[in-house]
Amino acid sequence: MARGEKSISPRALYRLQQPLVEALIEWRDSGRTGQQLTDQSIALSQDFKNVKILDASSEEAENIVNYGHILLAAIDHSTLRDKRLRRIAAQCANGEVANLETLHLMLERMVSSTIYKLILAILLTGIAILAIYQIMR
Repeated sequence: MARGEKSISPRALYRLQQPLVEALIEWRDSGRTGQQLTDQSIALSQDFKNVKILDASSEEAENIVNYGHILLAAIDHSTLRDKRLRRIAAQCANGEVANLETLHLMLERMVSSTIYKLILAILLTGIAILAIYQIMR
């Protein structure tokens, strides 16, 4: 894929976040061993609902670093521009994330923060509409 070519949908990018980390946790907990985690060792179903790890290292730190590189490449090839997600991916790629549970929480906080901002925007819009309604009455 050429650099700058946008071919990864936001939906597929979402599946490379929490669901992939959950799949890595399952891989680790199963005790399986394998080779290096690469984009070729991740299987997404056609409907993007299921993520499966085909091969990954038994070393958690190595998997996190490789996950970071894969996620950075996916972000580069996506139309979605999320600075927080890019920062998390870079921290993984640089070996700054200690374990998969920490990574899972980092991604969960990112999603929660987005939801809270949306809720706040809806509430503020509602308050503004009520204020305008009161003024017009």
